[in-house]
Amino acid sequence: MRKPEKSLVDSIHRTYPDLSTRERAVADLVLEAPGDLSACSASELAELAGVSNSTVTRFVQRLGFENYEEARRSARDAREWGSPLFLAIKATPKPDRPSPEKVAGHRELLATFAEIEAGLLTETLAKLSPDRLDEITDALASASRLYFMGFRNSYYLAGYARWQFIQCRPHTHLFPGPGETVAERLAELGKGDLVVIVGMRRVVGKLRHYLEAIADTEADVLLLTDPSARHLPARARWTITCPVENPYVFDSYAGVLAVLRLLAFETFQKLGKPGRAYLQRVECHHERLGEFE
Repeated sequence: MRKPEKSLVDSIHRTYPDLSTRERAVADLVLEAPGDLSACSASELAELAGVSNSTVTRFVQRLGFENYEEARRSARDAREWGSPLFLAIKATPKPDRPSPEKVAGHRELLATFAEIEAGLLTETLAKLSPDRLDEITDALASASRLYFMGFRNSYYLAGYARWQFIQCRPHTHLFPGPGETVAERLAELGKGDLVVIVGMRRVVGKLRHYLEAIADTEADVLLLTDPSARHLPARARWTITCPVENPYVFDSYAGVLAVLRLLAFETFQKLGKPGRAYLQRVECHHERLGEFE
């Protein structure tokens, strides 16, 4: 899913001084939770704002949209693209001292939150077939050099994955490293290498070009992404899709982390004695250098 061409929120802020009192009532309501517009009809919005349907029509046209459906589509695209602003639900005021009902509500929130996280994790792993897992981990174990790449939130995920693999196999790198450019690493890639790219929404604009350039080196590519990805999987040898959307504003990476950990564990198992010997050497150096308390 690509970024919406026209920003609903930016359009409201830019037009706000010129809006009528009734149009501002609609604008204020939308700005409280822009994502709600994707599931709200024009009549429902008018009723919530206490204005007429014609006011809503004039409001969206002032923003530069042809009609209400176009404005709602912009909100839906922003939500699917992963904008936290459009994933947020409308906030409610918090009392100074929680009532018993509020405490019960918090407990229900924790239970629901845990259920949703567990569901995302289960859904992700259920899509990973044993044959595909076997094929991918064979490649991870046998690659001449193993690289991990990610940007923004995906940089943390790529770093986490690399930390798992660096304990059991040599020639494992974060790509690009601190102070490096992508081109400086591209020059050393070739057949037999494997690059694991983590590209969760919202991906940086150049990632597609990086992926194409990596694929052109004949290195294999494993892509971990979310269901909104469109063009990225075309240049990857393997793609693992991880659902991330949930009702709590920020994307969930429970499934992504589980997949990365599973890949590391299965690869470690396939490395056998060499993998265990490598891990033992790492631990011996930890002990010798006194790096942990």
